[in-house]
Amino acid sequence: MLSGIEALISLHKFGTISEAAIRLRLTQSAVSKRLQTLQHAVGFKIIEPDGRKVRLTSEAINFLEHAAPLVAELRGLTAPIQTGSVAHFTVALADSIASSWGPAVVRAALQRHSGITIDLHAHRSVLLIEYVRLGRYHIGLCTDSMKVKDLIHCPVVDEPMVLINSGLGRKPMDSRPLISIESGSATWTAIAPSIRQHHPQLLKRQLVPVESFGATVQMVRAGFGDGLLPLGLAIEMDLDRRCYRELSGVQRGVSLLTRKTVYHLASFDLLREQLVKAAASYFARRRG
Repeated sequence: MLSGIEALISLHKFGTISEAAIRLRLTQSAVSKRLQTLQHAVGFKIIEPDGRKVRLTSEAINFLEHAAPLVAELRGLTAPIQTGSVAHFTVALADSIASSWGPAVVRAALQRHSGITIDLHAHRSVLLIEYVRLGRYHIGLCTDSMKVKDLIHCPVVDEPMVLINSGLGRKPMDSRPLISIESGSATWTAIAPSIRQHHPQLLKRQLVPVESFGATVQMVRAGFGDGLLPLGLAIEMDLDRRCYRELSGVQRGVSLLTRKTVYHLASFDLLREQLVKAAASYFARRRG
């Protein structure tokens, strides 16, 4: 039944069975079978036609309001965190953090305390958040989004954004397009207000949206425009510091997201403290 509820949650969030299947990394047929099994178990219709798509019935929506939080807690019960004196967490990093400073900072945090172990994973932010909600992971580390109201947010670091010069040159080219992560991303949502306030001239350029910061770097390297990038990725890609500059007042807040049952654990608080220290040390050392 849990897998069926998970499929229903994804269908409700993403709108189509095909998209739910992609997010759950299943086939459409597998998602449909899970929904059918759930409908048989609850005894009422859970989806109905909506043009060429399907939508949740009102009964299904009411059901989810009560079931979704319970699913997360049940998953937590089946994956105990504490084993003797050692606390074990499953942690997911947003892909842009996983491809830059995240793994090194997590490793440094673990080295500060031998009583904590983790399994580390990486996903796009939207999938990471959903998996923490569902209880697949205890903790997510990603760009903070205040739209996520049902999880607890614990700030870790404010990561500066940098402007990379086209062709990795030493001077910016104001006439070139601005290559940046797509507007629907968590990072763009976080930094757009600060850019409008502190660097409005950037938004007057032709904006070229991309789906990954890795694509931003390669397009900038080839001379297709200047690019916006988190500082950690510029550092880890070993870009010449003369080819980029930090944008004053523009940062993306990175936070731990978790559920209440995990948040109240002393071991979580310890891990959070160590991650904050390790992240601060990482950026202070590399910016210095």
